[in-house]
Parts: sequence; structure tokens; C-alpha cells
Amino acid sequence: MVLPASNMRPPLQLRNEIKVPDSAQSVRFAVEGNIDGLKLLFSQGLASPTAVSNTREFSLVRWALYGGMHNFETVKFLLNHGAFVDDESYHHVWDYAYRHKCTIRELNELRCITMNPPDKYEHADWFEEQQFPLVHKIILGRSSKLLKDELDSNPDAIRSKDAMGRTALDWATALSQLAHMRLLIDRGSPVDTMDIDGRTTILHAVDSHNNEVLRILLEAGASPNPKVPKDLFRSSPLISATFGGLIGMVELLIKFGAEINHRNPEGRTALQTVASMQTVEFAEMLLNHGADLSYVANNGHSPFTTAITFNNHAVLRHFLERCDSSQLSGLQLLPIVAEWADVTTMTILASSDILKHTLADRADFITSINTLLLRTDYDKALDDAFQKFSCQNRYTIGPS
Repeated sequence: MVLPASNMRPPLQLRNEIKVPDSAQSVRFAVEGNIDGLKLLFSQGLASPTAVSNTREFSLVRWALYGGMHNFETVKFLLNHGAFVDDESYHHVWDYAYRHKCTIRELNELRCITMNPPDKYEHADWFEEQQFPLVHKIILGRSSKLLKDELDSNPDAIRSKDAMGRTALDWATALSQLAHMRLLIDRGSPVDTMDIDGRTTILHAVDSHNNEVLRILLEAGASPNPKVPKDLFRSSPLISATFGGLIGMVELLIKFGAEINHRNPEGRTALQTVASMQTVEFAEMLLNHGADLSYVANNGHSPFTTAITFNNHAVLRHFLERCDSSQLSGLQLLPIVAEWADVTTMTILASSDILKHTLADRADFITSINTLLLRTDYDKALDDAFQKFSCQNRYTIGPS
């Protein structure tokens, strides 16, 4: 892959950032690449293209990239509607490009970012900005010298870092260079380093999507639970692997002692990530190793209500099979159902015996009807499905 030089500088622009909750619909739609959803929010004045999430202070552009480099159309849509290229997004695209995590098409489509570095940079060439030592250039294919020869002549190169604080092992890991990884580890390279953004060597392994890369590090003593300062806002390797749909990595991390109920910067666990986007296989593995089905995140959602919100039908059914009423106590389900659930989700919930008392709240039902009526996708099918919560003795109108 030929990477274009970054040699263009955008005009200075005023930036009016608007802080939004981590659970904001605009953040969710950006991650999902839901352009129609973003259009609707913008047209109704319910969101801004310059929104920044509360905890990580990610822009919507950065959240779209978080969802995957394939979200380039969402990125371009946001930039065309007033968003700007922020430092985090710029670094992320170039970083992933050099880690070969972009397809040629994705990289070409994201020139709107790579060709427009933020104003603060002294240089407009990402590669030069990294100040790569020779050992890094060998890993990156920018030097013809053999890695073994460089380590023989300069043993301390294993600890050399670039401008981001990354070692040669970090880059060999990110690029899935197994032979180079083994050589660097054999020469004493530390396996638990962390760059200035809080990304650890083990997170580079997860990002590689290569199980053998992760296995090499774990067997060399890398911690599956790296300690990252809270102000760097990094998810754990387990949560990252779950988000990426990497079941083999999830299994490896659990085998080596990953903390099952670790929370990400937004307060969500791996099980809540599963509830939003993954399969029963992930849910089963985490629950079998002690994942907490009753845990409530910063946004007020448990894994169960997250499955409702994202209409993850298979995982929702599995949660109902695995939970008891005590794990659902205190949850106000009807308002969540009214706001987010589709017909299938409502049908699953209405047919559940374990939810009989949880959903039997007259006041919640009446209030939630109004929420349902305000949905942009409201139709008769949704109304009919929701009305099932008012029958079968779920609650009684009038005095008992």
C-alpha cells in the first residue's frame, strides 16, 4: 500500500464544540455509521456535527472511525456538515494506515482527514512527526537493515521509543510480524509498555486481530489487565476484543486471567458490549466466567437493558434464560422498551414469565405510551406489540 504524503494544511477555523453524554444518540449513530439517523437529528436540531462526547471527548468523526474505517461515508458526511478534522481522528487514520488496518479504498476515501492535518502541527508529514528510530524503520519496512543486525550492534534499541512512546515490539505486534516479535522478546524487549495515549502492547495485539500475536505476548508474560491512567480513557483488552468480535482473543484473554467485569471509560463491561452488538457465543463465554448480568453502567443501563436498546434478539433471549428476578430488580423496563424496542424485542419480553412483575407497573405503562407515540418509526405494529404489556394481568386498571 502506498501511503500519500500529508502536505496540505487547512485554513484556520473556529471550533464550537458541544459536549454531549456518552449515551447520546448522535454518538451511537456515528459508531453505527447511521447517516440517516444523524441527518434526522441534525434536521430537528437535536444534535450538532461538532458534538464531543463527555468522557473521552471524542468528536463524532472520531466515533465514526471508532466504529470502523469502513465508516468513511459517515466521516465525509460529518465533515461536509460542519465537523472538523481533530487531532485524535487525524492520528487514528494515519496510525491505522501504517498498521495496515485500512483497505486501499478506505485510505483513499479518508484523504479528507489524512490530507488535512490539524493546525497545531509543525510539520504536515505524519511519518516524520513520529521521529522513528532506526529499529522502528526496520519494522516498518523503511530500512533494508536486518533487525538482528541492528539489535546485535545496538542492544538497547529494544527500549527505543518513537514520538508516541511506542517500542519496536509495539509496531511488530501491530503489524503481526511474528518472527520479529519473537526476536525482540528473546532480546529482552519489555512486553507491557504503554504509549502516550494509553495504548499498551497487549492492545496493539488485540488491534492486530491475530490470535497468535496475542498468544505470543501473553505467554511472554504480558498482562491481560494493563493498568492505564483513567485520564487516558482506554478500554481493557477484553472489552476491545469483544467490541471487535474476536472470539478467539476473548477466549485467550480469559484463559490468561482477564478481568471479566472491568469497565471501560464509559462504565460499560464486556458483557454490555456483547449486548449491544455481538452473539450468544460471546454472552455464554462471559457469563460462564462470572460476568455480572445485573451491573448497571454510568448511562443507567444493564446488559439486559442494553440488549433491549440495541434489539439484540438472540442475546436478549439468552439473558432471559440465564437471569433470575433479582438481577432485574430496580430496572424500569417499560420506558426503555417504549423508546427503543422493535416488535420482535417487545414480543420476546411480553412472553417472558420472569418479567411478569417487572413490567407490571400501571404508571410506567401510561407514561411509556406517550414515549412510544413520539418515536419516528411509530406504527400500528409497534403499538399492537406494546399493548401486550397491558394485558395478561400484567397490571390492573383501577383499585384492586
